[in-house]
Amino acid sequence: MDSPQLIVQPDHGIEPVIALLRSAANEILLKQFTFDHPVLLDEVLARHADGVAVRILLNLAKATGERNNDETFVRLEAAGVPVRWAPPHFLVTHEKSLVVDGARAMIATFNFMEKYFIKTRDYGVVISDPGQIAEIRACFECDWSGKPYMPGEPAGLSWSPGNARAVLCDLVDGAERSIDIAHPKFAEPVIFERIHAALGRGVHVRLLCGGKHGLHQPDLMYSFALWRLFHAAGGRLHKQRHLRSHAKVVLVDEDRVYLGTQNLDQPAFDLRRELGLILRDPVVVGGIAAVFQADWKSSRKYEPPYPILLPDDAENTEFESDVDLRHD
Repeated sequence: MDSPQLIVQPDHGIEPVIALLRSAANEILLKQFTFDHPVLLDEVLARHADGVAVRILLNLAKATGERNNDETFVRLEAAGVPVRWAPPHFLVTHEKSLVVDGARAMIATFNFMEKYFIKTRDYGVVISDPGQIAEIRACFECDWSGKPYMPGEPAGLSWSPGNARAVLCDLVDGAERSIDIAHPKFAEPVIFERIHAALGRGVHVRLLCGGKHGLHQPDLMYSFALWRLFHAAGGRLHKQRHLRSHAKVVLVDEDRVYLGTQNLDQPAFDLRRELGLILRDPVVVGGIAAVFQADWKSSRKYEPPYPILLPDDAENTEFESDVDLRHD
């Protein structure tokens, strides 16, 4: 079994994804929240033309009703690629996974859109653990057929709906020295309560956020309020600069890390399809820790405004508005 391979965006670009797609000899299973990257789409179509059995599940619409995948769906269907909309019983399908030949899989925080390879801090990991691959593949088959998915023996993955809240709570509860969180929103009181407890037992907690950028109501109000409470409880809060905050990682004691699509809000845990995993590989953990530290060093201290007040001028001018970089 190969060691996990860490992908950091925008540092690594699309090349690792292209390489994984080109390595497929028999099968590609792709599940995506948004997919319109022209180079990646051309590569998927080329693999289909080469005789690889490609199947793709796409999210139909964002929670706001916006539809970003229609043109991609039409193009895939016209080329004869089996493509379906993800099951409608989820509010959205936010999972971003790619399984190749039943032997390797990528779990990513980035969408298959150009801006997520150039404007946002994001991560992915390519894994080859047989149990985890089988679980991701089994979930794909259930979502493909519209059937409920119930994981069997735990393989170290976190699923929403399912076990994700418990996985993240257990991770935070096990912290002895430090917790570093990179996350664009903070709108889940259960997770906040566990982080508050960690602060109370002397764990050093740093949270790197993106401020107001990309947040909808009510996530904006919840995040502002919980960030303020987090700061008041002794947590250190910074705002990402130079790159937009989009990653979802939780690094504990610098020896294990959660990486996945899980947003910290109630619908993400209970109503949306999300996927993540806990990693202990020292190279992957060390790589994420190094990127976090660099981003922290280049970030600024953040004083979130009282929720009913407008953000300050500095926050409004740090990034241009972009409706496609919303954290649904």
